[in-house]
Amino acid sequence: MDPGVWSFGVLYGDVPTADRQQDVIQYVISLAQDEQKEQRVGVFTCWLLQLANSLTFTAMQSELASRLSSNYINLLQMNHHGRHVSSVQEPNMVFILLGNRTLAYNDYNTHLWIAHIPIERKTIVLFELATDTTQALEIGQLLLALGVWNVILIATNTDAMFAFQYGPLRILNFTGYPVSSMLFFDRLQTLENRDLKAAYRKDIHTRTPCLHVPGEDLRLFKLFADTVNLGLHVEEMQCQQNESIVQCSSRYMDKDFLMNRFFCENYNKFTVNCMQMEQIGIATPSGRLLTIWEILLLPFQQSVWWIIIAIFVGFQLLEIIVPTLFDNSLVSLALFGFEKRKLRFTGRSEIVIATALIVMFFLLKCAYEAKLISYITKTPRYPGALTIRELRERNITVYHEHFNTTQMNKLEGLLVNLYGETVAFEGATILENTIALNIEMLLNGIEGLYDTPYNILEEIVFEMLPFYSFHPKSPIREPFLQFYQRAFEAGLPLHWEQQPFQVTKFTSLLDSFDHFE
Repeated sequence: MDPGVWSFGVLYGDVPTADRQQDVIQYVISLAQDEQKEQRVGVFTCWLLQLANSLTFTAMQSELASRLSSNYINLLQMNHHGRHVSSVQEPNMVFILLGNRTLAYNDYNTHLWIAHIPIERKTIVLFELATDTTQALEIGQLLLALGVWNVILIATNTDAMFAFQYGPLRILNFTGYPVSSMLFFDRLQTLENRDLKAAYRKDIHTRTPCLHVPGEDLRLFKLFADTVNLGLHVEEMQCQQNESIVQCSSRYMDKDFLMNRFFCENYNKFTVNCMQMEQIGIATPSGRLLTIWEILLLPFQQSVWWIIIAIFVGFQLLEIIVPTLFDNSLVSLALFGFEKRKLRFTGRSEIVIATALIVMFFLLKCAYEAKLISYITKTPRYPGALTIRELRERNITVYHEHFNTTQMNKLEGLLVNLYGETVAFEGATILENTIALNIEMLLNGIEGLYDTPYNILEEIVFEMLPFYSFHPKSPIREPFLQFYQRAFEAGLPLHWEQQPFQVTKFTSLLDSFDHFE
């Protein structure tokens, strides 16, 4: 063959490919601009990962970088030798220039970059389509294994685009330049296997004391699953005594997520924060029953009794030492009204002192009688501890279950793990969620249920924002975040939280009617 003719044929054949590449660049830039407008963030960051070795894709990278930068897009470029570091800013959109290269499972550096792409981020792969019909499917399978869902493949050498549906993996073919919504659709709705498997550890947010009222979090995730048209299958974790939730959950790795709330000491971007602070408080017994002598003596403090005794002894000594000082026994006069001589006929000093004693003892008797009458309406008990300081002074043991107590320095040396499944007011001082304590206080008011009355300390031991935790590549985290915000705005969590209180109050009311009958 004539070499001149062959060269002309190659150049002539490159013209459609070059036009296609320019069209692809223009199309990709328009997709980036649309995404930038949609996200409305202050700094829109794109990753431009150059994995191809050909000069053609090097030129495409340069032009893409220039065009993206001109649209006020923060750009991070990397070739296949670049190392990923943890300080790299998370992308709002990702472009991968693959060329004719095949993604290999043993390419650790490339895998590290791709694995750090958030699952919900729009990702565009530019590659050269070969005659192998399984090429696009193989790329999709490897990206799926690395947790990249929202991805499309664009061929730079022919009119072809590919998107994917999951559960199982299926490929969609496109030609031309479709609108963004046709390519970046909701992948979660394409799942054929529409089952979510979840596990939880029993607490006040998953199981309430009312058998027919599920916990707030259980209802929240059930409603979320119904909203996104997924089936939710829940299993309660069977944890060993004194086993943390992290250790316990390690035996349930087949689950998609855990329903329980977690406390994070450090920020974790893969969590969803709850809308309300979690408060941990203490409930302690109100105190033991008073004896007869304590009922008679405790209305006055010890100092008051000493003052009364001092007055008695002092006036008795005066009557013995100076019998002519007063005509009457002032203590007997003030207490019982006994007069040896009419008070108005006595001296001025005796009238003043007697009047003062009469007023003082009258006020003391009123206070004493009021305290005794209060014992009729409320069983008299020795006052229990009302502050954490009093708990420490009395060396009272505080029992808890399954709590991480590293941040509870106030109770250092007082805490002991409670080996039980439920909170019960049975005489011990308990550290627990304030919601659970308040429900137990209502149950404690039902006659015959508990024998020991309790008080909840006003001082909060620990207060922190809890989080729902998800796998970094979980496809339900972002949909759940949006759903949870709407549910909170509608007031559903507050309604679910109050329902156990309403049921408990109703139970208490019925119980009081039964006793009345």
